[in-house]
Amino acid sequence: MSENAIWAAYENRLLRVSAYIHDHLEEDLDLDRLSEIACLSAHHWHRVYRAVHNETLAGTVRRLRLHRAAGDLVRSDHSVRDIAARWGYPNLQSFTRSFAAAYGMPPAQYRRQGSHRAYEPDNGKESHRMFDVTIRNS
Repeated sequence: MSENAIWAAYENRLLRVSAYIHDHLEEDLDLDRLSEIACLSAHHWHRVYRAVHNETLAGTVRRLRLHRAAGDLVRSDHSVRDIAARWGYPNLQSFTRSFAAAYGMPPAQYRRQGSHRAYEPDNGKESHRMFDVTIRNS
């Protein structure tokens, strides 16, 4: 089997695992269960995962959970503490520290001033300058 075929087979296995992770992000993700989905030993699977994704499983889960937490901060009125608990953080301090490291500001500040604010309309006012467009056929 060629090296490309080997990596293609690994990629298919990792896609199954990635889909499982995305669908079960609110749950505890067991390395043994994920290696079963990949049909590889836990050690070998984790080594391949890190080589392909350039991050560990723990890093991926942490990144995705923080991303979902950021979405919860923007789209809900739940307290920061409740959002932290939902995404598996044992206390508010560890969530705030991780969130600030990833997003450059604490969660409460992100809710008020985060990058998502740049895309929100300004209460019905024109918030983006529109340019005249002319289509010319040469």
